[in-house]
Formats: sequence, structure tokens, C-alpha cells
Amino acid sequence: MATSKSRLTQLVSHFLPSSSTPTPPEAPTGSSFTHRHNFHTLSPTSFLPRAAAIEPDAPAVYHVTANNKILRRTYQEVADRARGFAYYLRKHGFQRVGLLCPNTPAFLESIFGIAAAGAVSVGANYRLKRDDIKYIFNHAEVDVIIVDAEFEELLGSFREAYPHIPLLVDADNDAVEGELAGLFDAAVIEGLEYDRESGATGWAGLQAQAPDEEAVMALAYTSGTTARPKGVEYTHRGAYLAAVGNVIESGLNLECNVNEGEEGRRCRYLWTLPMFHAVGTYFGTRLDAGLDLSID
Repeated sequence: MATSKSRLTQLVSHFLPSSSTPTPPEAPTGSSFTHRHNFHTLSPTSFLPRAAAIEPDAPAVYHVTANNKILRRTYQEVADRARGFAYYLRKHGFQRVGLLCPNTPAFLESIFGIAAAGAVSVGANYRLKRDDIKYIFNHAEVDVIIVDAEFEELLGSFREAYPHIPLLVDADNDAVEGELAGLFDAAVIEGLEYDRESGATGWAGLQAQAPDEEAVMALAYTSGTTARPKGVEYTHRGAYLAAVGNVIESGLNLECNVNEGEEGRRCRYLWTLPMFHAVGTYFGTRLDAGLDLSID
């Protein structure tokens, strides 16, 4: 006959993962539990395909390009481009992706694409000295770098030392194909084609839902004011909880229905903080709140 203690043990086992809850010796035979009901890993990467599925045509990005054009993209367009870049990384096997960009759509899209590919993003402060930028990307062992055309010269010494590391230059203009488009746009298109050719699995073939929420999602480096820059690890779970916490704390999207008309019912968020701070993690916050982002 089962004792009170064994019945309580069975009850507790329903609420704890089996990997950390071994069956006690006094428990009845066959009472071990191996399920994990109502559980899924946490990753801010899931915010983007979720937003695209709920409101695909809603405005996601409003950006003034380097050639002084207005660039608008919907959630569906941003999600598609992030997905394309993810498949580009998968195709070439890149695992550590450097970022040397100002606040541009390429930076936004790549953050989600990198994580969805199961890779790690490494954002560098473009205000640092060339030697510190070189040190960061070498220390992080990046195998490809996305660089804005404006800051490509900052990688001169890095390219001399590591000529085998490819650079994906972002032109930051309104062109996505042709001579005016940069290598980043070409990578996005190549990734979308690779997805189609390999079965068109879309986001289902990526890691929007991280297999391991404790895995490193990004490396954020200090500016090296006291010594060499130091890398800080961001996990999927930590970034997710920080984003959701910011939504709750800031009350985002709660007081937006104040103007008349469809456009007046949607919040606008002017992004002024450089994205290399916290490796753009706050972008997940804005997408989760369903905001129209203005990149400046």
C-alpha cells in the first residue's frame, strides 16, 4: 500500500522535470515520470515569426537610408529577410557572426537570422579603435562579419591579419538586388533560394524556438576602458525574459489608441540607443509589443 510520503512524491514528480527528479527508493514500482508537460524553451527569436504570423502587413520598420530614401518594411518582409539570412548561414556553416553596423535594418534582421540559424552574434562598437575591433572579432572567433559600408575601413588591419574571414558589406540603401545592393542583401536572397531548393521548410526548419534556452545567443563586449574588451554571454532565456520584462515595465502599446484612423492606433518607437549595446536585444521587446520601429 502506498504511504503518504510516496503519494506526495508522485505528486511532486508531475511538476518537476524528470532529468532533475530521480525516482526515490521508497516510491512504488513504475512510478517514475519522464514527461515535461506545458513546457517550451524561451528565446526572443520566436517574437519575429509570431509577429509576422499575427500581423504580416503591419508596419515594422521605417528607416532613412544612407542614400536618403525612406525604407518601409512590414513584419512579413522583416521575417522573410531574417529567415533568408538564417538559411545563408546554415548553407555556409557560419557559427559566429560579427556585426559592425549603426542602427540599420540589416542589423535588426541579422540578429534574428543569426539566432534562428543556431549561431552567435557578436556586435562591436564602431566608435572603438581599429585595434580593439580587431581584438574583439578575433577573441570571439567570428567566421563572417556584417559591416556597414561606412565602417568597412575600420576592418583594414583585421582583413590583413585574417583574409579568410568573409565580409558581408551592407550598402544601407533602398536597393535589394542589382549593382547598388550590398553583399548582405545578396546573402539574404541566396538564403531564401537555398530554403526553396532544400524543401521550403521556412521557419519550421530553423531554430526560432531554441533547442537549448541556456545556450549562448550573443556575445556583448565592453569598450575596454580599463583593459582589453571583455565578452558578456547572453543566453536565449535571459534575453527573452529581459524583453518581456521591458514590455511589462514600460507599459508598451497600452496607451496607443488615442488618435483616429488606422495609422493612429499603432505606437511608434524611435530607436536612438546604438544596437551594439546589448547586441540589439531590445529589438525583441519592440517586436513582442507589436510596435512600428523607426530607425534613426
